[in-house]
Amino acid sequence: MLPDSERDGARMNTQGEPTDEAIIRSALGGDAEAYGLLVERYRARLLGLAFHLCGDYDTAADLAQETLITAYECLDRIRDPSTFAQWIAGILRNKFRNLGRTSPAPTISLDQLIEAGFDPPNPDCAATVSDEELRQVAQCVESLPSQYREVLLLRYAEDRSYKEIADFLGLPVTTVTMRLTYARRLVIKKAREAELI
Repeated sequence: MLPDSERDGARMNTQGEPTDEAIIRSALGGDAEAYGLLVERYRARLLGLAFHLCGDYDTAADLAQETLITAYECLDRIRDPSTFAQWIAGILRNKFRNLGRTSPAPTISLDQLIEAGFDPPNPDCAATVSDEELRQVAQCVESLPSQYREVLLLRYAEDRSYKEIADFLGLPVTTVTMRLTYARRLVIKKAREAELI
């Protein structure tokens, strides 16, 4: 377990939980349970990112699990434990790239989006959009280059703030802002080409 000084607030985040850095130091010091705290903290976020990258829940679950295992095995290689979120997201993105995919991203059904936790922000608005229109919009998003699709989905499907996205991906907030702006423009252009708007 974490040392008393860390449980008493010396290395706590703003939510009163141990920081990633404190947990990593404890895990590297032989605390067998410490890494489990990181798994609990990042499992859902990694699963969401993996799903947005590959569009398949089973593949995403495998990628997230493999990422957590690789991160544990390589924990002693992290240079700055305070950047764990960016480091582990990088591992996941590398694992995704190494899948050797050459085909375009698979189409995501509305049922898969809902199963993965997507909830349209305005039910009245969602009721006026047909399943076919939603499928076409999802295809527009899926066709984006991964760096733009990733920030767009983190922002709108997971409702992450610009700062949260920047922290998670290890990017400056200005880069996130620029990628989101460009991603929105690309989606609008693709939607116009498909005569959705």
